[in-house]
Amino acid sequence: MIKSDQHMHSSFSGDSQAKISDIIDSAVSKGLDIICLTDHYDPLFPCYQEGEDTIFDLDTKSYNEAAIKIRNDDSIQSRIKVRVGMELGIYPKIYDMCKDIVKEYPYDFIILSSHTADGLDPYLHTYWEEFDNPVDGVKLYYNEILKNVSEFKDFDVYGHLDYCLRYTTTTEEERSIKNYKDILEAIFKILVADGKGIEINSGGLRRKGYNMFNPSEEILKFYKECGGEIITFGSDAHKPEDVAYGIKEAYDILKGIGFEYIADYKERKINFTKI
Repeated sequence: MIKSDQHMHSSFSGDSQAKISDIIDSAVSKGLDIICLTDHYDPLFPCYQEGEDTIFDLDTKSYNEAAIKIRNDDSIQSRIKVRVGMELGIYPKIYDMCKDIVKEYPYDFIILSSHTADGLDPYLHTYWEEFDNPVDGVKLYYNEILKNVSEFKDFDVYGHLDYCLRYTTTTEEERSIKNYKDILEAIFKILVADGKGIEINSGGLRRKGYNMFNPSEEILKFYKECGGEIITFGSDAHKPEDVAYGIKEAYDILKGIGFEYIADYKERKINFTKI
């Protein structure tokens, strides 16, 4: 079984200080076979807090110059396969811009992520103050994902599908997919038809008070029921020590649901490995 972590951030992301060399060393020490760097790019991020302007921009020229060095360094590639991608933060007003960004360099892998909904950031408490019921805030978030997958196609997997839930207090009843099943089914039908996947992201395990994968096991099961087969593992690490965090638990969950394969990408082409 090949072990791969397809979602992590280095100092090229504004919210990480991690050196790429330290990320690689951590991945090697944990027995990974493949990693993919996926630094943040949320172009024209609509809801910066004071002093944060440009934090989610990405210097793609410098990033890809570093990537070329890694790809051509046999001493690195002989220890572990290091690939280079991007986590692209998307929302409807920037589709055309994002199409150009993806084509700018020969990335191995593109994660599409929603970090906002209707120009609001669910990370901030002000997002949830807009709603009498958090269910309505989650619906807004999922409906924007539905619009994104309907109209933007140049990506490989959708990241942390229920990311918004990390940042609100919801009951199990409010989180249940019965409140959102029609929207999720529409999202999954499009992803399956387009040959796109989702990820199981362990970042939520490290968030105090949340301690769950994104998306939830309930959503992963429904994705499988809807015909979904393509799934990647991502630690969403912003520190070297968090690389591969939760990978064994993630694989156990996937096997329990009935997934047989984990995916990784090279030059935007998918590779399946039996779990």
